[in-house]
Amino acid sequence: MRKPELNIIVPLLNERSEIASFLTNMVEQQDVDYELIFVDGGSTDGSLEYLQQAVFPGRVFSSEVGRARQMNAGVQQAEAEWLLFLHIDSRFSDPRALRRALDMLQQPGSINLAGHFALKFRRREKTPSHAYYFYEWKARLGRPETIHGDQGFLLRKELFFRLNGFSEDMTVMEDTDFAERLREVGQWQLLPAEISTSARRFETEGLWQRQLLGALIMCFRDVGWQQFFVEAAGVYRQQNKADQLQIRPFFALVRQLLKALPVKERFLLWWRCGGYVRRHAWQLFFAVDAMRAFYLKFPPGQGSLRVTNCFEPLWNLLSDNLFGRLVATFALRCWFEIVDLWLRVREAITR
Repeated sequence: MRKPELNIIVPLLNERSEIASFLTNMVEQQDVDYELIFVDGGSTDGSLEYLQQAVFPGRVFSSEVGRARQMNAGVQQAEAEWLLFLHIDSRFSDPRALRRALDMLQQPGSINLAGHFALKFRRREKTPSHAYYFYEWKARLGRPETIHGDQGFLLRKELFFRLNGFSEDMTVMEDTDFAERLREVGQWQLLPAEISTSARRFETEGLWQRQLLGALIMCFRDVGWQQFFVEAAGVYRQQNKADQLQIRPFFALVRQLLKALPVKERFLLWWRCGGYVRRHAWQLFFAVDAMRAFYLKFPPGQGSLRVTNCFEPLWNLLSDNLFGRLVATFALRCWFEIVDLWLRVREAITR
């Protein structure tokens, strides 16, 4: 049997309800020779049994649980030159999405080029949402820490191995970590097709709750505060079956871990986090552009970045110094205290 042009790696864990729809959507892809590789991490809802009986162009494997481990295990079974990492709730509306994406990346001298698709959320609520619009547009910018696994990662297998795959010691944000490591040696390209992903997690846990937790995780990943991720895993397991994500335990954990640090280390941690916040303040200007484009009914990514392009250089000029870092660190410290107080009051009221 000849090797496929593309291997699509899909990690699974208790996703029985999504599999049939995913397979139907993939069968609709045209003019591309692909093979699916599902890697199950120990499903107990019949996902593995369903796939073992289903007919589709691909294979099914099992591995230790953990998205990074599962995707790395899938690559070990891949025979194609090209790899595409997808979530099971990913869908394409364009039947030639994969063909067009591969054609874009299969250019001379593109060995270090990788692609991600334009993100669209599938929501139960059909009313337009500025918040979702903001994240859909931001995902198309390709800026640092705006590329995540729900956008799909398309790249050559050779490039994947040069990066040593996904970091298996990361329990969360392994996709963001991979995207940023790839950025250091290559370049991300926005592919000419849209990928939709289910907003089920946001709708179940709460959009602002999930994004607030995501902001903490992104910041602590960037500054290398591994102790948070070690301890936060236990906090998350306590409420991963709840209808709404509880943020207060994470803030309490941060406070507890900070209290255990010597004063100097505590200050250095806030200092590094302040630097992270300063670099990402461009999102405040971008939010203004996104709001204007949303109310003018522009599709995500097609509005003007006038405010961002005008004020971001000015902000960097004024803040990229010792005083600017101090201000950002102090502002972050105040923000943490205010949000923590608000969460405690909110928790007390809702009891």
